Amino acid sequence: MSSSELEQMEADARRKAASHVATLLQRPDQLEKVEQTRRRVTRKKASIEAMLKTAVQSQLDGVKTGLTQLQSALHDVKEIRSCLDSIDENYKCLQGLPEKLQAIKEENDRHSQLAAAMENLKNIFTVPEMVKKTQEFINQGNLLRAYANITDLEMSRDELFLELFKQPKQSPTDKNTLKTYFSDVEKLSGNLAKQLWLILQRALVTVRSEPSQIVTVLRIIEREERTDAMWQQKHEQYGFMPSGRPKNWRNKCFSVLEESVITRIEGCQADDRTIDKMWLVRHLEIIRQLVLEDLKIVVNLCEPCFPPSYDIIRKYGRMYHNAIGNHLLDLKAQGLEGNEPVSLMKWVNEYSSEEMMGNRELSKIDVSVLGPLIPDETIDELRESYLRTMRENFQEWMVNSLKTDKEDWYRDQEPDADSEGFYNTSLPIILIEMIEQSMMVAAHISERLTGKVLILCIDEMEFFAQMYKTELMKYRDKHMANRNIPKFYLHYMLANINNCQSIGDFIQCRLKDKYQSRDDNETVNIDKFNLIAECYNKIATTCCGVLLDEVFLDMNAFIQELFTRKWLQGDSACLDTICLTIEDYCQDFVHLKSKNYEKLIVQAQDRVLIDYLKAMFARKITFKNYDERLEAADKISREAEQMRSLFNRLTTRAVEGDNAVWDALLKLAEVIRLKDTSMLSLEISGLLAENDDLRAEQIISLVSMRGDINVRDARTLTHEIMGEDGENQRKLKTKGIFTRAFFPSSVTSAD
Repeated sequence: MSSSELEQMEADARRKAASHVATLLQRPDQLEKVEQTRRRVTRKKASIEAMLKTAVQSQLDGVKTGLTQLQSALHDVKEIRSCLDSIDENYKCLQGLPEKLQAIKEENDRHSQLAAAMENLKNIFTVPEMVKKTQEFINQGNLLRAYANITDLEMSRDELFLELFKQPKQSPTDKNTLKTYFSDVEKLSGNLAKQLWLILQRALVTVRSEPSQIVTVLRIIEREERTDAMWQQKHEQYGFMPSGRPKNWRNKCFSVLEESVITRIEGCQADDRTIDKMWLVRHLEIIRQLVLEDLKIVVNLCEPCFPPSYDIIRKYGRMYHNAIGNHLLDLKAQGLEGNEPVSLMKWVNEYSSEEMMGNRELSKIDVSVLGPLIPDETIDELRESYLRTMRENFQEWMVNSLKTDKEDWYRDQEPDADSEGFYNTSLPIILIEMIEQSMMVAAHISERLTGKVLILCIDEMEFFAQMYKTELMKYRDKHMANRNIPKFYLHYMLANINNCQSIGDFIQCRLKDKYQSRDDNETVNIDKFNLIAECYNKIATTCCGVLLDEVFLDMNAFIQELFTRKWLQGDSACLDTICLTIEDYCQDFVHLKSKNYEKLIVQAQDRVLIDYLKAMFARKITFKNYDERLEAADKISREAEQMRSLFNRLTTRAVEGDNAVWDALLKLAEVIRLKDTSMLSLEISGLLAENDDLRAEQIISLVSMRGDINVRDARTLTHEIMGEDGENQRKLKTKGIFTRAFFPSSVTSAD
């Protein structure tokens, strides 16, 4: 670093220091802290200098260590070079040694060939006889003696071939001669192997009757493994490997055992779906019993026969595990129908239970290390296949159930009633049982499937609600076309209202509780349960309205007589008839469950009130004098109390706001009863204050009905009381009984 750069750095440092001091001494009171600031800076400077010294010292120590190591490495390199020079000198003394020892090498080769020939001379001359005798041993099942002869023959053959291989100049003629001479030996080895594999294929049967045969086979296999190892060492030494080596009979042993397991699993299918619809359940049960029995034999009988290194229990466990998994995949690939996917999933779910692999006698087999029986992707495919089938079945069952139930609606007898006398049909029972059974089946498989089935049920119940409502409306329309049919129309409509409540309660309570108690990842908005339950409640409400349509058809003529001259003169007992008709119908309505009964009574009360008010505001009558007004007001008051008393008798629940409505009728009667027209403004103002939804047109109709004020004056009076803003605001009010009783044609524009 140049001196100019150092000067520049010093100047920059001074500039920054001056700026820092200026920042610290911006106010007069900071001058008192100059000494404190100086000490703090001094301490900081000392700390930084100490850190710098430590860093420099550490770096110097590292450099010193590195130099020492370099010096040591240089010394080692010099020693290695000296040793290499010494080795080069020694090698120079050995030049020409191979040529000097060539004669000795040739003599040694001749003697080794002679030694091999002398050693195998006996076997060479007796090959044909030994081949014949060995074949007899194989045919007789004397496998150990047969194997002993084969071993001697193979050893003689392979030693002779090894000596030929060592020759510098190998003779093809000698090789072919030996190969031809010993050709039957290889055939004997093949015949012996066939017998071994045949015994191993029936190992689980043989081990129960003749376990010694299994032991003999395994002894032969292990000796062959040792011979393979010996020749592998010679191959590494000489580069020669006899024909047919290594035999790898241990690996072949496991392959044969595995093939036998696969054959047992695949061979236990007796029927198919063309013969037996429950073929898969039967087939899986046979597999379970077969595997359980076989593995018990392995644990109790095979383990003592097999060498510990074979780990035969674990190996057999994995063989059966893989064979079962592959077989299940084959079954799935062939195509599963109906409830077969769920039967397969249920079986897979129970695979590790005490009924199969979790059996106490199979405790030495650890299923957890074997991996899944079939891949998760396959389980997902089976699950989706089952859900598709279930959706189709649900829709079919729902359509058929509704069709059967609909036929019952036209029967010439009343619907069935429960212990409390409430009408119902079999439809909700069928639907609930169908859902419960599906949920029960899914619960045996997995929580995840249970969640998916639950969501599917909710979706299908939503679809069914629309279909159910459509059929109920068709039922209503057919009855309205001819009210004489069906004979028990009213009763079955009551039963269907109860059905809707049963289904809605089932969804909102039991299904919702099951959904909330689940422990899986399937999520759906919990409000959906409430919404679908509300769908059925709305259908019930609609049907209540349909029933009331029936009631009001019978009362329509009497409703039309309200607020007519005939009504005023007492020649018509229209309201008495209306009340009696409602009370008579309620004798049938008691077959409704309490929730919908109360709902029906509330609807009936509202409709009676609305029709009564509509008749009042329709200006079908104009009173001639005060006496008529007084008589009409008294009659309205009596009828209001009569209707209040009727509906209080019919319902056990006080309906909020009912008394206010009846009191409003009494207030309307007071407007008609008022003799002094100058007090009308005050009376109407009080009426408007208590009833937010009372419209100007209704006030005009009420006032003009008195007969002492024409329509124009009534309108003027009403506008003065309400004002234009007041009228507009009342049109925006929450709908009440007066809003529902309002229709624009209630007041004519004529004076």
